[in-house]
Formats: sequence, C-alpha cells, structure tokens
Amino acid sequence: TAPTPTLLSGRPGVKASAKPHDSLPEGGSDVEVNPSSPRQRSCSRSPSPRGGTAQAVGHSLLPAPGRGRRCAGAPQIVFEMSCDYLCVRTMHISYVDFSGRRQTCAQSGFNVKIFLPASSRDVEVSFSVVGGNRVYKVDRSDRAAPWVRDASGHCMPETFVYTSDSMPQHVQYFVRGSSLHSWVAQVDERQRSESLLHLISRDYNCVRSLNVAYTDLDGGRQQWSGSGYNVTCHLPSDARDVEVTFSVVGGRKVCKVDRREPAMPWVEDLDGHRLPEKFFYAKCPPCAQYDIRGPSLHAFISHVFEQQDLAAASSGSTMGSMPSTGSGIADGRGDFGVAAEMVPAIGGGVELQAPHSEFLLPKEVALFEPGPAQLFFGGVDAEGKPKGPRQIFLNTPLSDTETAALAELHRTLAKRGIGGEMGDFPRYMELHALRILQTCKWNVNKSVELMKTMVKERVRRLPMAEAEVLPDLKKGFFYFHGRDRFCRPCFVIRLERLIPMASNKERIVRCVIFTLEYALRYVMVPGRVENWVVLVDFANILSAVSPLQTGSLASAAAALGTALEKVYCGRMSWLKILNMPSFIGRAVNSVIPAEKKEKISFPTDIAAELAPHFEPNQLEQKYGGTAPDLEPHETYPFRFFPNCRGLEEEAVPPSGGGGGGGSSAAEDGAGKELSSFGLRRSHSTLRDPEAFSLHESTSRAFHEGFLWDTSSETSRAKWLEAAREQSLTPEAARWLGKELGEGIEPCRDLEMWLELINPVARRHSSQWLEEETTPSACSPGGGDEFLSNEQQDEEASTPSASTAGSVRRLISI
Repeated sequence: TAPTPTLLSGRPGVKASAKPHDSLPEGGSDVEVNPSSPRQRSCSRSPSPRGGTAQAVGHSLLPAPGRGRRCAGAPQIVFEMSCDYLCVRTMHISYVDFSGRRQTCAQSGFNVKIFLPASSRDVEVSFSVVGGNRVYKVDRSDRAAPWVRDASGHCMPETFVYTSDSMPQHVQYFVRGSSLHSWVAQVDERQRSESLLHLISRDYNCVRSLNVAYTDLDGGRQQWSGSGYNVTCHLPSDARDVEVTFSVVGGRKVCKVDRREPAMPWVEDLDGHRLPEKFFYAKCPPCAQYDIRGPSLHAFISHVFEQQDLAAASSGSTMGSMPSTGSGIADGRGDFGVAAEMVPAIGGGVELQAPHSEFLLPKEVALFEPGPAQLFFGGVDAEGKPKGPRQIFLNTPLSDTETAALAELHRTLAKRGIGGEMGDFPRYMELHALRILQTCKWNVNKSVELMKTMVKERVRRLPMAEAEVLPDLKKGFFYFHGRDRFCRPCFVIRLERLIPMASNKERIVRCVIFTLEYALRYVMVPGRVENWVVLVDFANILSAVSPLQTGSLASAAAALGTALEKVYCGRMSWLKILNMPSFIGRAVNSVIPAEKKEKISFPTDIAAELAPHFEPNQLEQKYGGTAPDLEPHETYPFRFFPNCRGLEEEAVPPSGGGGGGGSSAAEDGAGKELSSFGLRRSHSTLRDPEAFSLHESTSRAFHEGFLWDTSSETSRAKWLEAAREQSLTPEAARWLGKELGEGIEPCRDLEMWLELINPVARRHSSQWLEEETTPSACSPGGGDEFLSNEQQDEEASTPSASTAGSVRRLISI
C-alpha cells in the first residue's frame, strides 16, 4: 500500500553526518490537517528510530504544470507526478476497469497528471527515467532515506498498490534525483477538492508553525495552525482570500526577506523594523511549498514554490489579445519575482479581482496631445525655453542639458559597479532616471542615493496582491476620482479617514504604493499623460484627532510625503489643500519649500477654485461637482468618468489616409466616425459622451514607453527602433523621423492607435464595420453576439451609441 506521506532528506543512503543540516533532532513531527473538517486530524507516521521526519533539499519539487491526460468517466481519480529538472521521468499505471479487464497507461514529463475512472481497482503505480533506470524504493521512515534492497542486495523498484478499499481521490508523488538514482521523496494523498500547503524545514534550529486563514464557501473566515519541522495543510480548493503566515514556537514571527537578492536582506518598514512574511492568494494554488531556515529569532522563508492551475498558467495574454476576464493584460507575480535590477519600472499590483472602471482609458486620454504648459510647469517663454521643471519625460525628445546629465549618471553608476562598463540603468529606474536627476537638482550622487530609496521603499515591497491591501483600500483615505481637463488623474486624500491607520505607517505606505502603481500601470499614457493632481482634504480633522494621535498622524503624513515626493518623484502637477483650519494653514505654508509653493495652494472657495480645472462630472458634490459623494467602501474600485475634457470628438480622416476633412455637423461627424474611427478635439458646444475604454487593448509595455536617452550609442540603440511602434504626438513623431531618416506618422486617431497597440483588433475592423452597416452580411447572431437584445436595441438608437458598440465588440476580439 502507499507509504506514509512524509518528506525526505538528502540523497538515499547518505549518512546523516554527511550534511549537518540534513540531520534530525529528537522528537520532531509532521502534521497533516484538513481545515475543512470540524476536527484536526494528524497523519499516521511511520516509526522512526530517532522520532523525527526528514526534510527535502536541493531542487524544487514543484515545477511548472505539465499536461494531464484524462481517461473516460467522471468523477475521476487523479494520479500526479511532480519532479525536479534533473531528468525526465515516466509514470506507469496499471488498473482493472469496470469490466474486469487490465488496462495500462503511461505519461512522461516533469509534471504529469493521469486521470482514471472512479470505478478503477487494483491500481499499480510505478516510475522510470526516460533513457535511464527505473525509480527504486527508499525507506521514507529513515531520515537518511536508504535504498530498500531484496535478499540478494539488489535495489527494489518503487511500486504503489491501491485496492478498492484504499483508493485515494488524489495522489501526488514528488520524485527527485539523477537519471541513475531517482527516488520518490514524498507522497501526498488528499481529496480532489483540496489544495496542498507545505512548510519544509531546511534546518532544525527550531520548531516552526504554519498559520493559515481563509474564507470558506459560505463566506465565513476560518483559521488553522500547525507546528513541526515539516507541516502539511490540506486546504479546500474553493477557499479564497487565503493568508499564509509563519512563526517560531517559543520565538517570534517569521520576517520577510528579499529573495531576489543573493544575500536575502531583511525587508524593513520606514522605521527600520522587519516586516512579517505573509502570502496572499485570491484563490489558493493547487500546491505550494515554503522552505524555511534560520534560528528562532531570525527565521526566514528562503524559497517558495507555487504550482498554478494549468488553466491559470495558460491564461496569460500577449499584446493584441484579450484575457478572458476582460480586465486588461494584467501583471503576474512572476514579472516581479526577479532580481531587483530587473523589476519592471511600473506596476506590481497583482491578482486584481475588482473590475476596472469602464472609462479607465477613454480615447480622449489615449490621444491627448499635451501643450507646452503640460510638458513643462509654467510652459515656455517667447524663445521656447522652459519656465519650470519638465513634467512629460517619456516618448519625447530631451534637451542637450538633460542628455548630458544622463551621461554623467551613466558614468557615475559605472564607477560604482552598477550596470556594467556602460553604467546601464537598472530596469526599475530606467524610465525614471531623468525624473530622479531633476528631483535631485541634477546632483548625480544624490540621484544614486534616491535610487537606493526606490529599491527599499518600492521594489522590495513588490509584488503586492490586491487582497493584501483591499481592506485598507476600502477605508477610502486615498483614492482616484476622475481626471482634470488635461486628462491627469485626480488623487483624493481624506485625512479624517487616515486616522484609524495612523499608528501603522507600513499599512499606509503599502496602500499608497499599490494605488500609485495602479495609476502608472493602467491610467497614465507615456508622452501624453504622466502626472497626477492631488486634493488633500482636512475636513473634520480637528474633531477626529485626539492630542494623543497628533504624533502618529504627523509621522504617517511624513511617510505619505516620502512616497509621493521620492519614490514617485516628478509626478505631481499641483496640490490643493482643502478645508484646512486657518491657523494650521499658516504654519504649513511657512515650511513649504520655495520651489514647491507654485504647485501648492489653500483655496477657501473650493468649488470656484476647482471649477476651471475639472468638468463637473469628474468631482464629488462636496468639491463642487455633480458626482455623488462616496462612502469609504465605495472608493475602490477607483472611479473614472467620460468626457473629462468637456470637448466634442469630431471625425477626421485617419492619419496617412486620404479623404476630405471632418464635418462640423453632428450627424455627419457621427457617420464619418463610424467609417474611419478618426477622432480629433473640437470646441463645439455639443458633447459626445464616450461609451467605451481602451484599457483592454493595452499591456504594461504600452504604459511604460521609453526614455529617449541619446547620451550614448548603446543607450540610443535600446529604444530607437522600438519607438516607432509607440503612440506618438506630432512633435515626437517629427523628431523621431529626423533621427531615423524617414517619415513617422503621429498617432492622432483611433484607427492608427489600434494598428499600433492592438493590431489584431485593427485587422478585423473593416469586417466589424461592414457588419455594423450591412445587417445581411452579418453572422447568424447579427454581428451582436456579444450583446443582449436590449443592448442591441439601445445601441442602435443613436449613431454615436452604435459607434461605441462597434468599437467595444472590435476590442473584444
């Protein structure tokens, strides 16, 4: 029968003294628990001469999922083999079917699943190595895992036999070793509806605990904890919002390290305190293993292996194709589970479950063309020289002074051993290099120190699952709400709602980082919209704050300022402080640096102050708008609205195409918009509400853009050819055309935008438009298979609504 599911240590036959960390102390134990059952159950342990179980070392036992092979019948019995990558193995299964006939099947790979009918009996499972030996049996009850030999001294092949009475629902075999010396290190039996969480001790300095909290199918919050050197938890597969933490028996919580760095430094908060290690899963993976090391006061998770569902692993999309969730091309944990210098410059919020706003990225934002006042704070003078600091940094030409500063930063990094001989910028800051220099007033040494701050405050906190910060997002102290007339998103900070969190600065910083990374990843458009505006509301602050909370609130405000001005430097266009008591306002105004005072104001008439900056539908009523005031729990998902510019969109011929100019008549404009998707701003008093968003066509690459660094030929070559595929403004397109020696068309209409960003949808655009205007040529569903009958009738009522419907269906491709 199947052996006890214990985890083995070391190579079979190796004495415990060969590797000190492989030895086991007295009295160790493994714990196996099914949290879905009302009572805890411990696994039966094979007797051990030293009273303990052993560990697994070396390669991961959880590689990427392979392809399973389903046999007929349902429900089914699952046999799964998970291997390291030293060689390819084959799992062989022989069984008696319902008719009494003996059947055989086999599958090779690193991770293999075979599904048998539930009526199967007398099942035999064995293993072999492709091009090598059979997998032989070891004594898993012995810490050294010696080979099991017959009377003649020969190794015995590993075979598992299951009768009808002992048939499990799901068995997972973890196989490891070389091609000539492979063995089954662990066997885990569980229900089909269970996931496996496994804590593996890599040393035996202390006994650790695995703590799991999750939400069950009924919505109740459940908790479980188990202690030992190797702890197994069988979690219901339908569990959601799973939180996994660790602690040391008689010690302290297990703290977080940056596993992307070879030295694995501790991850600390703003006060220098170590952060506890936590793992969040919106949906629990089928199997996860956590390797733990260190003494009782300094234990840490050294490696994490997560086995994802095959369906989830294959759901990732590339640019031009849409995921099934319709939530845009989202980031994954793997994108940020790399060395710090390779962490992407934007993004990091993963496992998003809440839907995006349907107006997250409307066409007026995607095609916005900034003027001099948006490129530089205060615009330019009569000679074309900037009056203030730069605000748009990406997908735009830089001045000679800026290029020289970038060259100096490259040289300084090279001298400090960063980025090789050329001093290449690490990926996490290559888009922000010029912002960092400008913030540090072109001092390269200070810029290098600010890079370190970005690593500490941003990189080491990523990735960040939505579930980790969702409770704090729902408190509504920091949220997006609409855009100003230059398409810049508006951040609202409600200090009254910050007070309950003021004592925990780390929660505040994590919430702020998630929110701002959301903006960079989904809301901004490089070269067009790269800044945000901020409203800080002091309403009710005096009545809500007690004298004892003043210090913690000031400390929280300082942490918030660090994130806004250092980690995300050069992003704030302006800040307005609302409802501040006059005596506090005078004190605050006196400490604002002179270079910041032009961006900060203290309006007394809030509605009159904000009216020139926003369309009424972009603001809450308390700020003079028409949108309803939001309760804390209503602020996330973040809210965006159509028509932030307050300008009509009239049709024009697409870039590079022929045809006449746009008509000023609304009905003519709607017809031309339908035929060409060409859009341009017009100062007509009529308004065309936008009925769709383009965010489902964008990937992180679109929102990243490029810093046009021409400080060296190496830096120039990194982006020059790729820049032609970006959505460029006319000025940027002219400059790039001169650099390439060819004509580059600016992106000024939706047709060209789709050609650049989502060519798959663009290739089908003609077909979709034909179906929209020629019902007889449509598919059996009339070309509206994505919409209900009521939606079809509603969209057919007006030309502009019909246009929006056709674009929605076009992007759905």
